[in-house]
Amino acid sequence: MNLKRLLLFPGGSGLRVTLILMIAGCGLSKPQPGKAGASSSAPAVVAKGAEATPGKIGLAEAAGVVVAEFEGGSVPPDKKTEFWGPAIASFIGTDLGASKNLTIVNRARLSEVLREQRLSMSDLSDPATRLRVGSIVGAKYFIFGTYTIVGASAGLTARMDSVETGEIVQSRSVTGSSEDLRELSRQLSVAFLRPIDAVVAEREAHERLAQDAETARASQYFAQGLADERRGDYAGAVDMYTKAMTVSPHYPGAREHLEKVSEIAARQ
Repeated sequence: MNLKRLLLFPGGSGLRVTLILMIAGCGLSKPQPGKAGASSSAPAVVAKGAEATPGKIGLAEAAGVVVAEFEGGSVPPDKKTEFWGPAIASFIGTDLGASKNLTIVNRARLSEVLREQRLSMSDLSDPATRLRVGSIVGAKYFIFGTYTIVGASAGLTARMDSVETGEIVQSRSVTGSSEDLRELSRQLSVAFLRPIDAVVAEREAHERLAQDAETARASQYFAQGLADERRGDYAGAVDMYTKAMTVSPHYPGAREHLEKVSEIAARQ
């Protein structure tokens, strides 16, 4: 199966597989040659107070953004790959959060609001529901995405929807190696940032940590730790975050998550 011929888009009724020939010309950007050959383990670090330059999407003030968990999986299905859904959303949220033009809505806050409103994540496919939830959490944009893993290949697609108009502001897709999902998520982040904050987008594109086997393994451990934490398996999360820090001592977010889940696990 050729992964480049498949794009998955989230919708109210689940995932719909669409031949790429049917959407040619819809504005999806092609991955840049050579970008997916190595895995980036973390977003670039942007100094606090750095000036941001708005791009094509003019923003009078910082805009709230919700990055929903990515839907999808592997072909054929494999439960071992399911942790990538929340992990990719977390990676992209961290990347976009480097811009002063954007404020990333905490997904825990989003989950809380959905419970209060008796809604599920799939309900956000309805524009009226997004407008209602967006007004509560202070979001101007929602980002939805999917991931597909077919053997050694992987692909990500994502779109940014305007809460106020319901229109698709941007849509992007990237493909590469299944070992490089962190790098692919970074490419999506850069694509979304360019029309919003050109300065940070360029920093994200060029300031990357060393691409080596150790940081690639740390990325896998960290992603599994996020999945364990989400399921309430705090002991498992402690183990995964510890492994991530053992491989890459300064892996972004690992220490903070390790301290949090260690405290929770100690109380159990």
